[in-house]
Amino acid sequence: MKITAIALSSILPVTVAFTFKGPVPTQSAMLAADTATVPSPEKPIFDPLGLYSANSPERLDGLIKPLESSTLSATKEIFDPLRLYSDQSEVSGKVETSAALPFLPRPALLDGSLPGDRGFDPFNFASDANSLQWQRKAELKHARLAMLAAVGWPIAELMHKNIADAFDLAPLLASNDRVPSILNDGLSHAHFPAFWIATIAVAAALEIAESVAENVSCKLNPTDYGFDPFNLGGKTDEQKRFMQEAEVFNGRLGMLAIVGFAAQEFALKSAVVDQIPIFFKPLNVAFEQLMTSGAM
Repeated sequence: MKITAIALSSILPVTVAFTFKGPVPTQSAMLAADTATVPSPEKPIFDPLGLYSANSPERLDGLIKPLESSTLSATKEIFDPLRLYSDQSEVSGKVETSAALPFLPRPALLDGSLPGDRGFDPFNFASDANSLQWQRKAELKHARLAMLAAVGWPIAELMHKNIADAFDLAPLLASNDRVPSILNDGLSHAHFPAFWIATIAVAAALEIAESVAENVSCKLNPTDYGFDPFNLGGKTDEQKRFMQEAEVFNGRLGMLAIVGFAAQEFALKSAVVDQIPIFFKPLNVAFEQLMTSGAM
């Protein structure tokens, strides 16, 4: 008798715990719960990944809506350089791409009116007209210096020792007859401070004179300093445009060349005229040097 009472007392709490408390759901209530899970026609469904098939009830009922509103999609230009849109009619056809970076739109200020303009400004340096003017002058200055340096660099390595010997002076080339640069610690070879004082003074005088001239006058072409002793600038507009673009393109190439010269000499520890002698020395000397070094 005691065993039966103990068994009943242990089963009763478990039975009560699992007993449904509340009204029993009717069939209509269950049907309403099922219909509640179906999206209402007033609530749109967004499917950016295309998980709903074309024959799905949601898509057939027009419940699938785009993420962007119709007002934005009507006014916003869609740029698709990789042709990811299956329907190319949705892509804006009036977006002009950059000639240098065809996967990006052309910057607004770089409309091709300036010589050498190919729409290359990935970091938006020319964000406004003043920045564009300043960047244009800076590019031309560095381009002209780089073209002079690209010529002077190999000439110095080829002729500096002979010129120094002719004037009974100590050569100032770095180790292995390399042109002095920051990367090979060659700038310390100029022991006399007068050289650096004169260099900085001349550069400062030129910059100050240019700044004063800009304050008192305005030039349509700030990069034109009137230097054309051989009248190579061209007579017609087409000739002038051609020469201006030639200067910009060759200047950009010169800047790349100078960086390459310095990097090569830093990495290989030898003069650039010895690394590629076929470009800087007579053919017989170049071939003899290449054969001696084992490059051929």
